[in-house]
Amino acid sequence: MCSSHDGQGDGRCFVNAGEVDIVKSQCLISFGSNLGDRFALISDAAKAVAGLPKVNQLQASRLFETPPIGGPTGQEPFLNAVAAFDTDASAREILDCLQAIETDLGRKRRQRWGARAIDLDVVLHGELVGGGPGLIVPHPRYTARQFVLQPACDVAAHYRDPRFGWTLQRLAEHIDQGTPSLALVGGDQAIREELCNRLVAQFGITTFAAKPLAEPMKVVGNAPARVSHGRRSPDLEANVDQAGVPEKLSGEMPASQGADVGSDQVGSVICVDPEQGPWVSAFMPPLPQLTSPETASVNVPRLVARMQSTTDQTRWPAPHQMWPAGWRWPEYRLEIDDLDWAVSELASALSSMRCPVEAVTADGGWW
Repeated sequence: MCSSHDGQGDGRCFVNAGEVDIVKSQCLISFGSNLGDRFALISDAAKAVAGLPKVNQLQASRLFETPPIGGPTGQEPFLNAVAAFDTDASAREILDCLQAIETDLGRKRRQRWGARAIDLDVVLHGELVGGGPGLIVPHPRYTARQFVLQPACDVAAHYRDPRFGWTLQRLAEHIDQGTPSLALVGGDQAIREELCNRLVAQFGITTFAAKPLAEPMKVVGNAPARVSHGRRSPDLEANVDQAGVPEKLSGEMPASQGADVGSDQVGSVICVDPEQGPWVSAFMPPLPQLTSPETASVNVPRLVARMQSTTDQTRWPAPHQMWPAGWRWPEYRLEIDDLDWAVSELASALSSMRCPVEAVTADGGWW
C-alpha cells in the first residue's frame, strides 16, 4: 500500500519493501496541441502515458482551450491539459518516454513556439530541482502559464513547488491577482535595460528602470574628482557575451509609460496605476512577506524573472549555476541566447498570466 509521506502532497510516497523503501515521486506533465485533430492527439497521448509501466494512478484534468501565445501568427487555438501520477521513474526517463510518444504521434520540431501536433512536458517531478541538457525541473516557465496552472488545480492543486513551497493552487491565485508583471534580475544591467527598451517599443509595455550608475571618479592630486563623459561607461556598452547580444547596447534610459524612470533607484518601491496594464522592472523592488496581503498589490511583481545570457557551453544546469534553495518569491527562469527571442518570451509570459483558459470538457474522462 502506498500513501503520501505527510498527507500534504509533498511529492514523495513510500512503499514498505522490507528494509528498503521504494520512493515514488508525484509527477505532473502537460499536454498541448493546436495542429491536426487536437482532441484525438491529446487523447492518444494520455492513453500512451497511462500505459507506461512506471506510471501509476494517472489522473487527467479537464481539457481547456486557450489562444496561441507568442510564435508565428495564424496559429489555431490550443487544447491543453495536465496529468498527475505517481512514479518511481526518474524525470529523465519520463521525458524520454514523452518525447517518444510525441514522435509516434507525428510531432516535428521545426520552429520555436510554432504550431505543434502534440507537445508534452515534465512540469514537476517530486522534490527535484535540477536537470540536464534538454531537461529542467521544475519547468522553468510554467509559473507564468495559466494554461498549465488552471488545469493543474483540477488534479494537483496540493502539489508544491519544491523551490519556494507554494501549492499550485496558491501560485495560480497569485498569478491571477494584481497586475501581470515581472522584475528582471540576473544578467547585466545594460541587457535588462535594453530588454525594457524593446518591450516599450515593440509591445507598448510599461517599464521601470534603475537609475544610471554613478559616473566614475578620477584622482586630481590626492582628491577624487568626477569624470564627465556625457554618456555611460563603455563597460556597459561593450559586448557582454558571445550569445547573440548586440555589440553595443543603448546608453539611453528605457522609455516608460506613466513612470518617472529617472527617479527609480535599484530596489525602490514601484508605484503603478492599476489601469496601466502589465509592467516590467529592470530591478528587484522590495517584496512583502509571502503571508502578507500585500502580495496581491499591483506594485508587487507577480514573478521574478531570473535571466542569464548563455552559450551552448555555459547553458544551465552546469554545477556552478544550480538554482539556490530557500527562495523568497516564485520565479520565471529565462536563458538568453538571443535578445529578439527574449523580448518575445517576456511579452508572452505577461500574456500567459491572463490568457483565457476555457474548459471544453466536464471532467478528466476525455481520454
